[in-house]
Amino acid sequence: MSRSKLSVQEKVDLILEFKKSHSSLRAFAIKNNVDQKAFCRWIRFFDRDGIDGLKERTRKKKYSYEFKLQVIRDYLEGKGSFGTLAVKYNLRTAAQVSDWLFKYNNGKLLANSSSRKKESIMTSKTTFEKRIEIVEYVVKDKHSYNEAAERFSVSYQQVRSWVLKANSNGYEALRDGRGHRKADEDLTDLDKANLKIRQLESQLKDQKVIEEFVKKLQELQHKG
Repeated sequence: MSRSKLSVQEKVDLILEFKKSHSSLRAFAIKNNVDQKAFCRWIRFFDRDGIDGLKERTRKKKYSYEFKLQVIRDYLEGKGSFGTLAVKYNLRTAAQVSDWLFKYNNGKLLANSSSRKKESIMTSKTTFEKRIEIVEYVVKDKHSYNEAAERFSVSYQQVRSWVLKANSNGYEALRDGRGHRKADEDLTDLDKANLKIRQLESQLKDQKVIEEFVKKLQELQHKG
């Protein structure tokens, strides 16, 4: 079983011994009965912060909303993995990036009262037509969820949810049935057909395919 409780000095001694050796990290970790991933982190902390990097933190470091959002944006834009971003932003572990992304996707990336205000802005209400516009901005215009979230002042998770709903169940699924809008059951067949045509126009590049669909739809309407 790997040793999990080592003093700072013991960690330093292992790191210095490893740096002098010609052994691979994996072989050295196995030989000294330490967890390979943990040992890799110790080396990174030691190289970055010296002995202080190996000391146990008594208090959890707090990060601003803006800082967390920057890390998340980098990940969503493909600028690094959880591990590389943890190194880039001097985080203790890659799990921090993963945790922030999970909270962001679920509308829970809140650090303080000012963050709550910003988060509430990022989860603003939208009309049915605006949701369709946002979905088309992603699907038709080939923008990312993150770009759409910033452009329309909504959350990344909202954009993702609407796109997935539209892809699975059509534009009708973007209606929430609240307020003065017509409920789904009040949509006429023509309303639904027009929504379907609009969705196809945003998804299909071949205009002939769209025209063929409209032609068949008209034939079915005449028969009905």
